[in-house]
Amino acid sequence: MHLDFMRDSSKVMPIIDSPSEVRSIRIWHCKYTSLASLADCINLEVLVVATFPDESFECISGLKKLRYLSVMHLPKVTSLSVIADLHCLESLSLSTLPSWDSSGKVTTISSLKPLATLPNLKNIELFGIRPESKSPMELVASTSIESVKLSKFTKKLAATYYSEAGVVAGRFPAPVFDDAL
Repeated sequence: MHLDFMRDSSKVMPIIDSPSEVRSIRIWHCKYTSLASLADCINLEVLVVATFPDESFECISGLKKLRYLSVMHLPKVTSLSVIADLHCLESLSLSTLPSWDSSGKVTTISSLKPLATLPNLKNIELFGIRPESKSPMELVASTSIESVKLSKFTKKLAATYYSEAGVVAGRFPAPVFDDAL
């Protein structure tokens, strides 16, 4: 089952009927103060969020079947450590708002190291998301990453990363929603 929450002005995310049946969710620019109720969607495989309200990814730490995660605008998040628990994750996109890109704003996170530990992560997209080190080199330790798209890193650092990691600057896959999973 797929759920779409689009531009909902409610402060509280609606209660999800039969959360264990939900396999994909899109939450698009809603006014929710938290996405904590996602924790009940234990069979969730695809999650797309635009405007992530929480200060951490703790609310998704128990989503052990999550394969695809795309989050646009996560201004309060400073750590990716919880994502290291999502061992089925294959594709991860983290980005700032498009308007931030042209203004040069970035979201700074402590480290990319948790991503390098994910055994099935193949595709990463980091647009306007940068670690404190300002370098993507923390991802070199990954043995599973195949394709990476980067922005807000120097061209020299990005080129060094691509060369040393042996990955391509590739396309990021689109999410597959609904019962097509």
